[in-house]
Amino acid sequence: MKKSIRLKLASKLSSPYKFFVRTFFMILFMILVSTIGHAQISDSIFSILKEKPTFFAKLDTRGSFVSNRHVRLNGIKAGLVFKNKLKLGLGYSWLRTNYTPFYNGNHVDLKSRNFSTFIDYIFYTQDKLQLNANLQLGIGNLYYDLDGEKVARSFAVFYEQSATVEYRIIKYFGVGLGVGYRLVAFNKKRINENLSSPVYIARFKLYFGDMIKAIQ
Repeated sequence: MKKSIRLKLASKLSSPYKFFVRTFFMILFMILVSTIGHAQISDSIFSILKEKPTFFAKLDTRGSFVSNRHVRLNGIKAGLVFKNKLKLGLGYSWLRTNYTPFYNGNHVDLKSRNFSTFIDYIFYTQDKLQLNANLQLGIGNLYYDLDGEKVARSFAVFYEQSATVEYRIIKYFGVGLGVGYRLVAFNKKRINENLSSPVYIARFKLYFGDMIKAIQ
């Protein structure tokens, strides 16, 4: 019996990504349950979509891991904002890393580019604090680059979800922190890497809309 318990514990400790995912969804579930009765959640997504939207565009940077190596995901997003609570749009992102694995005895660079659609919803607001949930679904490609030549390719499907906390320090400036998980489906026989991994977000935010209104 004791041996069985030790084996189960060792299995959990040897799978940090699975443990991270369970913990993340447990925290997100608790946040949603704790705010489900809040008056500010009464506006449903359907009612928000009836409002006149405005256009937005922004740069996007997230941290993640490839085969237990730290990498950075850069991108750009654009779309529509409804009632300053719901964002819908399209994005383009690419993998930026100095990770150089071996492929057929040569050092190669792993490259990744994808197009995605996303939804971002602010489900809780209190004074200077807000919580939002984000979902992304994309398609793209992966390949090894050897001196400018693509020596291996694979089509890929990307799914990512995250939760972010943003705090407005002063009227025109704020900070944000978030966690999530990124799932990648691709042909592992061609690209032998572990791409499904946790995602973390750390950003500084300028509220350009309020700045423009103040100037006007």
